[in-house]
Amino acid sequence: MCGKKMILTLFTADECLPCTEVEEAFKKRYKEEIDSGEADIVNLDENEAAQQFWIEHDLPLAPIMVVTTDNGKLISVIEAQELLEAEPVAKGSG
Repeated sequence: MCGKKMILTLFTADECLPCTEVEEAFKKRYKEEIDSGEADIVNLDENEAAQQFWIEHDLPLAPIMVVTTDNGKLISVIEAQELLEAEPVAKGSG
């Protein structure tokens, strides 16, 4: 892939209950990627560059995940709800 690194970013916001829930799931699922810099969590209420990126790409409301190249080119948009749906549910069967 021409040596380009891809980065997974979760956009969140203040006072957003779904954002908090998704952020916790994201931290659990992508711990290694966050530690290595391959994934990040960005609060749109605190980061003007992220706000500009969000506006320029007409992204849905937070929480939303995006995959970008290391130079900021948008590759994919992923509904954050998919992260919650992918989490195993601790329920007994029956």
